[in-house]
Amino acid sequence: MKKVLSFSVTVALFLVISAGVLADFDSETDYGLIMVEAAVAGDAEAGIEAERQRNEKIDTLGIDEQKISYQDLVLLARVIHIEAGSEWLPDEWKMAVGEVLLNRVASPEFPDTIKECVYQEGQYGGAGESWYEKLTPYRSCAVAAKRLLSGERVLNEPSVVFQSNGPQGSGVFREFRDACFGTTYLCYSTYPELY
Repeated sequence: MKKVLSFSVTVALFLVISAGVLADFDSETDYGLIMVEAAVAGDAEAGIEAERQRNEKIDTLGIDEQKISYQDLVLLARVIHIEAGSEWLPDEWKMAVGEVLLNRVASPEFPDTIKECVYQEGQYGGAGESWYEKLTPYRSCAVAAKRLLSGERVLNEPSVVFQSNGPQGSGVFREFRDACFGTTYLCYSTYPELY
């Protein structure tokens, strides 16, 4: 019996080691950071490859991290860049703007993907225009997007689905004020009973 157990442990250990040797990733590399840097550089090929390697690393090593789509990272970072990208605005503001978009994705009132929400008519200024498609976000915006896609939140209120220059929906959840941009309102859904 001991020989069978010893053999089983040896085989299991060999399979784990083999998976790491045959894997196409480096266990010490932060592929999420590479995705951020690729977004900032506008290097989609590098970003997509980093996504693939990150996902393989998560699967192979059983890491408890959310998988992140490079395209979602770029789209979310662009929205944050347009809506709150100025370097002097705090990270909390950037995160809040991005979280509103993710709340929309999770909401029964809006489309089910980041891409569909961003390109929904009349929602995000510039989306679909040629300059928007070429926009490379500031690093702080790409970092905020990665943090959000990894599960971090600053609002923790799923019914906050509007962000605008004026109150809307069923009321104001929070206001951000800036001397240059004025006030940005984060507002509850018109139908809070859905949440």
